[in-house]
Amino acid sequence: MAAKSSSSSSSVSSGLRQAFDKYSKFGKTQAQLADHNELRIGSGGIQKMMKDCSLLNSKYTSQLLDNDIARVLGKLTTGAAEAGVTHYPKGTKTFEIKGFKLLIDRIAESKGVGHDEILSKINQNEGPSLTNVTETANKDITHRMTDTSQYTGTHKERFDEEGHGKGKEGRADEVNTTGYVHGFKGGNQ
Repeated sequence: MAAKSSSSSSSVSSGLRQAFDKYSKFGKTQAQLADHNELRIGSGGIQKMMKDCSLLNSKYTSQLLDNDIARVLGKLTTGAAEAGVTHYPKGTKTFEIKGFKLLIDRIAESKGVGHDEILSKINQNEGPSLTNVTETANKDITHRMTDTSQYTGTHKERFDEEGHGKGKEGRADEVNTTGYVHGFKGGNQ
C-alpha cells in the first residue's frame, strides 16, 4: 500500500514540475530562456497559474497571494544558508522549483486547505490559457497599413517584404563621418 502512495506522490510531483515548466516558459522568448541555467517563475507567472487553476477567489485574492509570495521570498533570502534548505541571494524576485514548492505549502496554509488539494488543482490544469489575451482587432487594416506596395518614396523602405518594420534602418540615412579631415563626410571616394 505504501508503494501506491509513493507512486501517486511522484505523479503529483511530476505534474507540479510540468505546470512549473509551462508557466515559467510562458511569454518568454528563446533568448530570455537561454539567459538562465534553470527555469524560474516570477510573480506574474504564479498569478496566472493560480487564476487558471481557480485558486483565487473572494477569500483568497491576488493581494493575499502577493503577500504569500513576499513572505516566502523573504524567508528564502534572509535565512542563513543551511544544508538541504534552499537559500536565494538577496534581491531575488523569482522562484526555482524547490522554492515554488515552499510557496505552494504557504498558499495551502493561507487558504486553510491541504497541500494535496492545491496540487490536484494545479495538476488538473492543462497549462497557460490564452483567454483575455489581446488579439489584432482588425487584421485587414493592419495588413493594409504594412503592405509596402501601397507606399511611395521613403515610406516604402520602412517595412520588409513580410510587413515587419525595419526600425531605424528604414527611416534614417546613416552618414559615414569617418575621415582624416574634421567634418569630412565622403569616405572611400
